[in-house]
Amino acid sequence: MRCSQADIVKIRSSLVALAAFAMLSVPATAAGPAVSVRDAWARHAPMLEGEAAKSGSGNGAVYATIVNNGATADALLSASTDAARAAEVHETYQDAGMVMMRQVEQVAVPAGGKVELKPGGYHLMLFDLTRELRTGQSIPLVLTFRNAGKVSVTATVR
Repeated sequence: MRCSQADIVKIRSSLVALAAFAMLSVPATAAGPAVSVRDAWARHAPMLEGEAAKSGSGNGAVYATIVNNGATADALLSASTDAARAAEVHETYQDAGMVMMRQVEQVAVPAGGKVELKPGGYHLMLFDLTRELRTGQSIPLVLTFRNAGKVSVTATVR
């Protein structure tokens, strides 16, 4: 079967249109995750001293940088780890000259931006540690985001 020059042009145009449609249909995760977590580290809660810190009981905290490379804002909703019986998203704030801490429902992560979980700001609290947090070891966590879903993270204990 022989094709005319006009038929070849139509076929090429159709293939280009089909390829463009296919590229638009690929999920964003195919190009890599929109949200990533880097430089995660953990420690015993700063107010924890003495025997509780040595025995591995008590509480801990996790800090990290969350980067959103996507075009849509996202939000950190929760965290979990086998290193503690519970993990919560918290923020530090001041009230009547006192430094306080409270659980928050989410931490907004702007599109194309980043959020730092750091001492004195947003952080993850680990309640009722299941093991001692020893310097140099690491603990696994799973952070859950509204759009990105579950992201596995490893935090190094400092």
